[in-house]
Amino acid sequence: MKLDKLASQLDSRQQGLEAVFGSAPEPEQPAPAPRSRKPATASKRTSWKMRAWYVKPETASRLTAYVNRQQEAGAVIDASDVVDQAITEWLGQQGG
Repeated sequence: MKLDKLASQLDSRQQGLEAVFGSAPEPEQPAPAPRSRKPATASKRTSWKMRAWYVKPETASRLTAYVNRQQEAGAVIDASDVVDQAITEWLGQQGG
């Protein structure tokens, strides 16, 4: 590889940019690293396993409506609580 040729091309490019824009553009700064937050101790992310399954649209709508009604009534609940309870009960019935 001819480094002198590459250096010459780079210098020509810089001169061309300076001629067009008045000066060479500043090099891009890397994006700041995201803050590393520790999850809240009561967060399900610390003790539960995240899984995803497909459900029928009607089932998803019924689950959302049920959770919303419970939350409006003052219950501290979310869909993962309901799904966990349902699966636990079903597995208990299956003997598993």
